[in-house]
Amino acid sequence: MKSRIVVNITASANWRRRPVGIIRVERELIKQINRLYPRTITPVFLDARANAFRTVSGRLFERVIADEWVLSETGEEDGGKVYQELSDFRPASSDKFVTVGSDWSFDVPDRVEEIYRDNKVLIPALYDLIPLLFPEFTPGPEFFEQFNRHYAKVARLAQSVFSISEHSKNDLLDFWERTGVSKNAPRIEVVPLAGLNRKESAPQLDMADQALLDNVRRGGEYVIFVSTLEPRKNHQLMLDIWRELHFERGSQCPRLLFVGMRGWGVDNMVQQMSQMNATSEGKILWLQGVGDNLLSHLYANCAFAVLPSHYEGWGLAATEAAAFGKICVVSSNSALGEATGGLTPAYHPLDFRGWAQELRNLIDDKVYRAKLEKKILDNIVQRTWDDFGDEFSAKLL
Repeated sequence: MKSRIVVNITASANWRRRPVGIIRVERELIKQINRLYPRTITPVFLDARANAFRTVSGRLFERVIADEWVLSETGEEDGGKVYQELSDFRPASSDKFVTVGSDWSFDVPDRVEEIYRDNKVLIPALYDLIPLLFPEFTPGPEFFEQFNRHYAKVARLAQSVFSISEHSKNDLLDFWERTGVSKNAPRIEVVPLAGLNRKESAPQLDMADQALLDNVRRGGEYVIFVSTLEPRKNHQLMLDIWRELHFERGSQCPRLLFVGMRGWGVDNMVQQMSQMNATSEGKILWLQGVGDNLLSHLYANCAFAVLPSHYEGWGLAATEAAAFGKICVVSSNSALGEATGGLTPAYHPLDFRGWAQELRNLIDDKVYRAKLEKKILDNIVQRTWDDFGDEFSAKLL
């Protein structure tokens, strides 16, 4: 019997704003599996009312994977309609059960085991082990227990595991070794992520986005930091550096542009940012709800990018900046070297002096910056989501 590919689309079906992080990867992977296996894909949804996975109708599936689903302004109304287009799910022993959302919060391995018994059909994702390695960078202590339990069960129940980086793979292998579950653990396959790519012609912008871009560019040269605002991403380091740059340079200070939604644990930082002289004088700007078309223009027109995160399982913003031929100064830890191909400057996320001097060099020395940009353009590999889907299929399906 030909394997049926069962895909858990719960996280994407429940998400009703611009996709970021895990949601973005899940949505792209779902589209890729649908592209490659349109006749054997079976989308399922975790029905909280029935406490069970249920099959999603073809009509609903097409709506959920469309971009309009996450950009809809009628999310609550549409969300209620999900339950009208579900039917009972009937498992088969030859299934491959792909699930790459935030599964640790919903005991997905346990639920799959209840359905399939001893058949190892589970193909889960590994993004990072931050809640185990740095629990202080999570919203609460429950994440440590969730990850600890989840990845111990993955070792026992999974057919194979999809990892976004070699670094995350090694972290998981270390965890399994420490906890004594490595003997019969599944194989881990690394499939690097794709992202926005530079195109021959820039995408068209609507009037609102064009006005926003014009406003950003009128402020002169800018440095871009694309990420959800949360403590792990280390926005505080950039604010501290910009405080000094603005004090030194005043109106000649370039603009720092934060692009990303507001996350948890940043209330004090956001208040501090709002009161800074650099902010009131237009040298720090924060944009939320930015779509891919505008983001492409922001990457293409920036002086360079930064990603000083304390830890990353990959670092998609760094990959995207490089795809546009832009330098992204990154932290010298975790998987960020993989995300940039080792082509950009890197410093420890607590090295204030190193970061500050590198940013001054990039701002002031145009020859130095151009040399680094040429190195990126000469060596970067433009990876598409189709490339990602093809590799995922070859290694895991």
